[in-house]
Amino acid sequence: MVSLTLIAVSVFAFAGWSLHRWRRTASPATHRAAPKAIPATLADAAPQAVLSSLDPLLLQTTNDQLSERLWRLAYGAPARSQPLEPVHAQVRVAIVATLQPETLNPDYFPRRPTLMQQLLRAVADPDAEADKLARMIAHDPVISADVLRIANSSLYRTSPEPIESIQRAIVICGVESLRGILATAMVRPVFRATRTNFPRLPRLLWDRTERAARAAELYAMAATPQDRFEAQLAVLLSALGPLVVYSAALDVYARRPRLTPSPALLVELTLTLGAQMSRRIAQEWGSSPRLIEALERSAGGTLSTALSVGELLGTAMVLESHSALRADERIAAVESAGLTPATVEGIREKMGLR
Repeated sequence: MVSLTLIAVSVFAFAGWSLHRWRRTASPATHRAAPKAIPATLADAAPQAVLSSLDPLLLQTTNDQLSERLWRLAYGAPARSQPLEPVHAQVRVAIVATLQPETLNPDYFPRRPTLMQQLLRAVADPDAEADKLARMIAHDPVISADVLRIANSSLYRTSPEPIESIQRAIVICGVESLRGILATAMVRPVFRATRTNFPRLPRLLWDRTERAARAAELYAMAATPQDRFEAQLAVLLSALGPLVVYSAALDVYARRPRLTPSPALLVELTLTLGAQMSRRIAQEWGSSPRLIEALERSAGGTLSTALSVGELLGTAMVLESHSALRADERIAAVESAGLTPATVEGIREKMGLR
């Protein structure tokens, strides 16, 4: 128990120091590049213009800060953290121990969707045609229905007429976007709320994930088009880690039925351990080294940037929709991350927002 306590203290001391360091460096005036000419629309922006003003540290810092607000909303935690009572501090130690690599129950990891490997092979095959993708979707009626739901959402829909068939969805959205829509539909069942405690977390997390996946794709299309599908996969994988933390934490609390779970503790654990769990899942699913590297965040790179941009914009959209973020706060946040107004507004417009 002493060793576990020391491990937990070390983990959270480092996490607290990191977050403090991020917030100190998050001033909009820090590490900012010289102003660039702003293109009229996202489509007019050259990849260099989209990427040039971004500072990876500031981008990730802003992303983390907005994510913390999302977790507070999901768990119903107060805006300001309060010191944990000793009994909850003991629970923290137990949860951290549960999530250690040598003790983590693999049952906490969601299973890779059965069609995912087939989809990845189709993406890697330059001869893959639209009809192959259509047959893959039609193989599962539930997934087929969800694909049509997503294709008809404001995130993708470009015409007033509803999309009523997979073939039509391919024509309207394009094969590239349909691949991402299919991957999103495959992962969605994992986010169904099955817990009585904090059922809002899976719902809000999924809302953020759908928006973030589309935003990451649109950003990649403007900055590094070859990353558009992998950017969506990175967002989907990144969203799975917080679910593992959520499930493990509630299981530990379930062994203490007289103790009400602490929202503040779940916010802290999700923020500090969620990304680590996402990387573990990516490894378990046999994801590409490039995807796993993108989930490291610290490694930088274009795919990691698309992931962070997607999450930042997706989180801001969810917070705004729940009146937990003002428009001026959203504008300040994306500008502090180094995103140009043309880039952000171009993405928002394509996602049905003005």
